[in-house]
Amino acid sequence: MNIGTIVDADKMQVRYQKTRGGAPLGEVEEYFASMLRKGDTFLIGGQIVRYEGMREMVVEVSRTPTLKPKIATFMGTKFATSTRLSDRILAMFRADDWPDLPAHTREWLHLQRRVSRLPERDRLLVESFPHDGREHVVAYGFAGRNAQQTLGLLITKRMEDMGLNPMGFVATDYATLIWGLDPLGDPRPLFTRDNLVETMEAWLADNAVMKRTFKGSAIVAGLIDRNQPGGKRKTGRQATFSTDILYDTLRKYDPSHLMLEITRAEAMRGLVDFGRIEAMLARIDGRIDHARLTRVSPLAAPCFWNRAACPSQVPPISACWRRRQPA
Repeated sequence: MNIGTIVDADKMQVRYQKTRGGAPLGEVEEYFASMLRKGDTFLIGGQIVRYEGMREMVVEVSRTPTLKPKIATFMGTKFATSTRLSDRILAMFRADDWPDLPAHTREWLHLQRRVSRLPERDRLLVESFPHDGREHVVAYGFAGRNAQQTLGLLITKRMEDMGLNPMGFVATDYATLIWGLDPLGDPRPLFTRDNLVETMEAWLADNAVMKRTFKGSAIVAGLIDRNQPGGKRKTGRQATFSTDILYDTLRKYDPSHLMLEITRAEAMRGLVDFGRIEAMLARIDGRIDHARLTRVSPLAAPCFWNRAACPSQVPPISACWRRRQPA
């Protein structure tokens, strides 16, 4: 009866840690909350707050007015660029010139080729450079936003294990930008398939993404009903509590249960899109080009615009380079 069900995104209330009974600051989607780690900051209701933890489906925060925040984004940007479109873009990069493109776009691509290089389909371009007192790394995977976001989670975990002190990341449809304290030497150990799979398994086993995916699968499978007798509808919190009990019980007493296998497959394919990362790794086959630059590259600039709270205040990257270039 539930075939074709579309499971909507549930919201979570955000409250100050010591005033949980008071008025909430606002709401964020569960997916955004599941990506937060203790100490992360984000902007809500015009205030910068620090994530302290999750309690009874309430995101608890504290005041932190001085730190740079993350910006809560919602599911409207979830759909990824198609692989065919990515292939067409990478094929265009091989051309010597692009007369059919607008003049500013042609200038942007030529500038990228002069100061760094353009990505290629069978190679992975990784750029690293200092900016604003921090070290930055950009990986141009052209794997779609879901996969690039997952890549950011995995790479930052690998960088932590290597002692490179990453501080955060942002993803677009074609690139992942990571910033931290220490410069990156050789990027190859970060992009080996075995290391990424191992990190992925550990991350999924200890993350709210699996419970969130299980909830959607349980609703579609009919294990839990969102509609109650009398036409009433369960809240997201009630549905989450019910599925959390089922998930924990199955994971403890029947780890090979079909629903857990479906949940893992759905999480790998849908929310985290790990299949595209595997396809990217197979495509590049260990061929990684590392470009160490002295400043932001033109192709990396949109990643900074994506991170900025007020992108309209960021000047055009070509203008920045013209001002900084020596005569």
